[in-house]
Amino acid sequence: MTTQLKIMVGLIFTLLTCVPLAVIAVNDIGHDLGMVSKTERTVMQEREAALKGREIEAGADNYGQYCVGCHGKKGEGIPSVAPAINRKDLLDGSYQKSIGWAGNVTDFLRNTVAAGRPAQSRPDLYTVRMPTWSNQYGGPMRADQVDSLVTFMLNWSEDAPEIDAWPPTAATGPRPTPVPGATPVPGATASAAQKCTAMPAQYAGKKLPYKSDDRTAMAQGKQKYDEVCAACHGTRGRGDGTAAAALNPKPRNFTDKAYMQTLPLDCHFWITMEGSAGTGMAPWKSLGEDTLWKIILYERSFSGVY
Repeated sequence: MTTQLKIMVGLIFTLLTCVPLAVIAVNDIGHDLGMVSKTERTVMQEREAALKGREIEAGADNYGQYCVGCHGKKGEGIPSVAPAINRKDLLDGSYQKSIGWAGNVTDFLRNTVAAGRPAQSRPDLYTVRMPTWSNQYGGPMRADQVDSLVTFMLNWSEDAPEIDAWPPTAATGPRPTPVPGATPVPGATASAAQKCTAMPAQYAGKKLPYKSDDRTAMAQGKQKYDEVCAACHGTRGRGDGTAAAALNPKPRNFTDKAYMQTLPLDCHFWITMEGSAGTGMAPWKSLGEDTLWKIILYERSFSGVY
C-alpha cells in the first residue's frame, strides 16, 4: 500500500470517527452550539431526567416504607404524631435559615434523615422523635436510599403549601395535666392491661395467622423488623436500638417475658397498627396486616410468648 493510500485510509477513518462525535455533541451540547432550540431538551438532559425520575420512584418507595406512618401519605404530617414535611419553608430553605443552618436544603434533609433528631423540638405538639435512619448510624437505610428519599421530598418543592408546623407554644393551648401514675417510667416493667382497655372493638379477638414454628414467616418478619423496628427496639428486641437513647419512655423490651404475658396478641397488633400515643411508637399500618403479623411473630419470639 502506497503512502498516499495509507493517508487516504487514515483520513476516511478519522472522518468516520468524527461523525458520531459530532452527533453526540449536537445532542448533548446543542444548546451551547446554537444547533438545538432552547425549548428542546438534549439527549443528555433526557438521560438526566430519566435518572432523576427513577431516583424519585425509589425515594417514593422508601418514603412509603419508612416515613408515611408518622408524616402522612403526602408529607402532610399527622396531628400529635409528627410535623408536615411537605411544606414551603422546609423545602425553600426558610426554616433552615431561621435555625441558623449554614448549609443547603439538600444537606439539611439528608443529615436529618440519616442521623435523626436526638433532641425533641416540640413535645407539646408531636409525640414521635425522629430516629436515625441511615445504616451509618445504625438505621436500616443505605446511603443511596437516603439520597433517593431526599430527592423524592425535594420533588414536592414547586407546589409545597405554606404550613406553620411550629406555632408558638401558647397557640397550642395548655398541656394536659399529667395523671398520677400514668407517665411510664423508662426501663420499668408495667402491665399492658391498662393500655389494652382502650383497644377498639375492631381489633378484639385478632389472632396470629402463623404458627410459632413457621420458619418462612419468621424469616420474613425478622427481615422487616430489622428494617423498620430495630432502630428503636434493638436488633435483639431489648429496646436498646440506636434511637432508643433519645426516646422517653424507652422502646418496649420484647425479651421481657413478664410484660409480654400481659400483652395479648390482638392488643399487640392494635398498637403496631395504630401506634401508641405519648410514646415514640408510630403507626405502621401502611406496611399491611400480613407484614405486621410476621413482624409480631418475630417480636414475640424474643420472649417465647405467643
